Amino acid sequence: MNKKYSQEELNKILLSKPLNEFYLAIIENREELLTDEEYNEITKGDKIIYGDNKDEIENLFKKVQTDEHIKDFAPDLMIVMYSLAQVRHMAILTIIGDDVYDIANAKFENLKRNKVIHYDNLTNYYNETNARIKLFTKEEEPLLTQDTALLDVDDESIALAYENLHIRQEESKDLTNSFFAEVKGKTYTLKRKQ
Repeated sequence: MNKKYSQEELNKILLSKPLNEFYLAIIENREELLTDEEYNEITKGDKIIYGDNKDEIENLFKKVQTDEHIKDFAPDLMIVMYSLAQVRHMAILTIIGDDVYDIANAKFENLKRNKVIHYDNLTNYYNETNARIKLFTKEEEPLLTQDTALLDVDDESIALAYENLHIRQEESKDLTNSFFAEVKGKTYTLKRKQ
């Protein structure tokens, strides 16, 4: 989590935002080695492998996990191979300060490692009659480690249809700059690593 905000502050900010400040988006990783956290998300099935080499990569995974000579090195090799794949996931994005927050995954989006390849205003699909930003408690949702503001929808099939329509799109042009221009009204320049 971004250290500038406590979870309580994030919840207050998110609960006070109107729905038109949230965007359905498809995020794709840039071609860099994955972090351990990203690798764990992929292996749990939270992200989708996509690309021309998807079948080859999945076959390599099976070989690495079963080959007697290299299976001891399987975790490290898997991270390298996943890093070669195009990996995408759906997010619900909003801006908090100068940072992009992914409300679907309750975390700040690292745009040095990831890029926005499709985005659409949430209110093109949901409005106050069928969706709301709501506080979920640890008691209500045992998977949560803390009280967290999330999108609560009456019909999840709308978001699933959006994801199915866009997650396998052929083009993966980086739309991060145009996303920032629309959301913040100004251009965004990705800071290069020093």
